[in-house]
Amino acid sequence: MLKDVGITPMQAATVMTLHARGPLSQADLGRAIGMEPANVHGLVARLKKQALIVVEPHPSDQRQLRVRLSPGGERQAGEIAELSARAQSETLAPLAPAERDHLMALLGRIALD
Repeated sequence: MLKDVGITPMQAATVMTLHARGPLSQADLGRAIGMEPANVHGLVARLKKQALIVVEPHPSDQRQLRVRLSPGGERQAGEIAELSARAQSETLAPLAPAERDHLMALLGRIALD
């Protein structure tokens, strides 16, 4: 589904992380998405080229760069959220409502650990 909007899963994770958390340093962004620091630079460069993010000096530490979503990135976050909801609905369709709730509760427990 993400191919339809021209974005990779890691790019989508980055957009949604910035949407949820707001501007982050490149180092904090890498930690948030579980990406090695050496790879974050390339990811940021690709998202910047797609005009989904803005990279600017960090306001409190000019040695660092801060990454935030552009208006286009915010629109993309909305599209990704819609696709995610549709994918979840299609994936869980074979389950009864009680089974869906139980599965989501179990997945929530795993995510919190």
